Amino acid sequence: MSDLRLLVVPGGTSPASVAMAHASLHKLAELYEERQADPDHPAPHTVVVIRDPELVPPSSLRTAATTPREAFPPELYPELADRIDDPALFDDIDLVLASSGSSGEPRLVGLSIDALMASVKATHSVLGGPGRWILALSSHHIAGAQVLMRAAATEISPQIVDCSHGFNPKDLLPAIAGATSDPSLPGYLSLVPTQLVDCLNAGDEVVSALARLHTILIGGTRLDPALRQRAEDAGLTIVESFGMTETCGGCVYDGVPLPGVMVRTLDWEGATRIAIAGPVLLTRYLVGDTPFHDEAGTRWFISGDTGVIDAGGRLKVLGRADDMIISGGLNIPPIRVEDALKNVAGIKDAWALGLDDEKWGQALSCLVVPEDAPSFPPPPEFVEEQGHRIREAVSSQIGRPQAPRRVIFVSSIPQLSSGKVDRIAARQLAESLTGTESEWRR
Repeated sequence: MSDLRLLVVPGGTSPASVAMAHASLHKLAELYEERQADPDHPAPHTVVVIRDPELVPPSSLRTAATTPREAFPPELYPELADRIDDPALFDDIDLVLASSGSSGEPRLVGLSIDALMASVKATHSVLGGPGRWILALSSHHIAGAQVLMRAAATEISPQIVDCSHGFNPKDLLPAIAGATSDPSLPGYLSLVPTQLVDCLNAGDEVVSALARLHTILIGGTRLDPALRQRAEDAGLTIVESFGMTETCGGCVYDGVPLPGVMVRTLDWEGATRIAIAGPVLLTRYLVGDTPFHDEAGTRWFISGDTGVIDAGGRLKVLGRADDMIISGGLNIPPIRVEDALKNVAGIKDAWALGLDDEKWGQALSCLVVPEDAPSFPPPPEFVEEQGHRIREAVSSQIGRPQAPRRVIFVSSIPQLSSGKVDRIAARQLAESLTGTESEWRR
C-alpha cells in the first residue's frame, strides 16, 4: 500500500480547521485535474478523511498524512480490523465522511472525486454558475464539505463564518459583503432550516444582506413551506435541497433531480423508499453492506427516505421510512403532522412521532416547543389548555385521525451538529416525559 496516502484532517467551522479541510479538498481537486490530463499521473492515491475537530489533533497537511491502520485503529473501528490492510479497501474512494447518524450510528461513507466533481458541476449548472460560497456549516458533514469542494474546484476562495461557539446571524454580514463584492460572481450560502429561522428573526440588517445573495441553499432536513414563504416574502432567493452524504449532498433541488441524477421509488424491505441513480453516488460504505439495487445496467442507491413523485416528475419527500407512524391501522407521515403543527399560532418548533400504545398500536404524539411557556415543566392549566387547542387546530387542517393524541411540551428539540433532528435523542426525550406534567393526552 505504498502508493496510498491518507490525510486525516479536522472539520468544524473554526478558521484553522476549515483551512485544513479546504486545503485537503483542494489537493483532491488538483489531483483530479492532473489525472484528467494524464491518466498515468504518478502521484499516490490520496484519500482525505474529514472528522469532527474534537477527534483530530491540530496538524498541517504534512503531519496529517498517516497509514490506514493509524487512521482507523482497531480499538475504535473493530469492524475494519480484518480489512484495514486490504489494498482494495479504498479503491475508487477519495473522501471519507461519516453520515449524519440522525437515526442510528453514523456510517463511514466512501466518495470518489468523480462523484464529488459531478455534484459540483451539476449544482453550478442549475444555480447561476460558479460563484463565491459562504461556509456556515460544519465541514466534516457533507453540506459543509461540498461548500469547500465547490470553492476548491473553481479556484474561488470561500467566505468562512466561525460557528464553533454557535451560530450568530450577524456573523454572516462580513461574509455576505465579501461574497457579493464582485458583481461578476454570484454569491451563495448554504444553511439548515434552523439557521434560516435565526436569520429571519435577526432583524432588517441581516435580512437585507441575505437578499443580496444569488441563492440560499437550504438542506439537512425538510424545509417547512411556511418558513420558505416567509423567507421569500422577505426577498430571499431560496432553493430547497434534498440529498445525503451518500449522494455527495443535495442531488434534488426544489423537487427536481440535478442533471444526470435519476430518482424513483421502490418497495424495499416492506416500505416505499426513494431510490437515486447517477454519477453522484457513493462508492460504498467502508463497513457493512451498501443498499445498492442494480437493474438493467443502472445502479440505484436505496435511501432511508420515503416519498412520492408527482405527474410533473417532482419529488416530494415524506420523511424517513422508519419514522412512519402507524396508528389504528392508519399510516401517517410525520411530516404532514409537523407542517400542520408549525401552522398553529404559539408553536416555535415541533416534531411528530409514534409512541407505543396498547389501543392504537402507536399513539400519534408530538414534541412541541411553545413560544410562551411560563416554565418547564409548564403549569397544568397551560398543558391542558394548549394541548387541547393544538389538537383542535391540527384537526381543522388535516383531519382528526391525523391530529396528535399526545402533546409533550419541551424547551427544545435535540439536534445534531448537522442541523438535523437527533431522532434517537428526541424519541428518548419523548419517552422520558411520557406520563409527566409536561404531557397532554387525549
